[in-house]
Amino acid sequence: MTPQPEKPPLEVYLLGAVDFAEMQALQRRLVFEHGEREGATLVLCEHPPTLSVGRSGSRAHIAPDDSELTGRGIRAHWVNRGGGCVLHVPGQLAGYLVAPIGGEASTAMGHVRRIQEMLLGVLAEFDLPGEVRHDPPGIYLGRARAATIGVAVSRGIAYHGFTLNVGPFLDLFDVLVEPGPDGSILRQTSMESRRQRPTPMSWVREAIVRRTELAFELDRHHVYTHHPRLKRKVLTHAYAPSPG
Repeated sequence: MTPQPEKPPLEVYLLGAVDFAEMQALQRRLVFEHGEREGATLVLCEHPPTLSVGRSGSRAHIAPDDSELTGRGIRAHWVNRGGGCVLHVPGQLAGYLVAPIGGEASTAMGHVRRIQEMLLGVLAEFDLPGEVRHDPPGIYLGRARAATIGVAVSRGIAYHGFTLNVGPFLDLFDVLVEPGPDGSILRQTSMESRRQRPTPMSWVREAIVRRTELAFELDRHHVYTHHPRLKRKVLTHAYAPSPG
């Protein structure tokens, strides 16, 4: 019998609460490292309230002015990824998937489709029928968005990734005024809001790792709960949900 070829490895980092700027620095390091090795790295973490603005984002989609954002303790970062404005909050999983994909536009689109497939599979495991929409883009539960995807490519390495609202405090999303598909303000939702019961973050992380392996044809070799390049500790935010 011909032996099956080994699948590339998936390195997984489950990091808890991480400062957004530090995560961007770590991501740049991972992109550099993947220029010399195969496989992929998946980082799952949460961020304190932070706005990230992608290439199709606009200051017009952020309701508060700069001083009000500061008063709320929300920092804004302009980032080189696809997608628009994303509010990162405790209770939302931020996933950074770093993987070599080559330089063709078609491979970048294929990478995005695999992330979509992974997220839809995760939602389905929790009896949530998700749907991919493109205006504005994301994964929707009903008419409200539950997940975003935004990818960048540098020297054939894809990075950034996705967010998934597991159980965040949804009132925080009122800082965003992005137009929805019917012209009204885009609504946000979460897995817990739709399920009407607790959704342990640990269950969702496990499903994401497993579904990432499946969608990208990878084999998990190592799981870490710390990265030595992350130095700054993030204190628990007032809006953080109870540990699950």
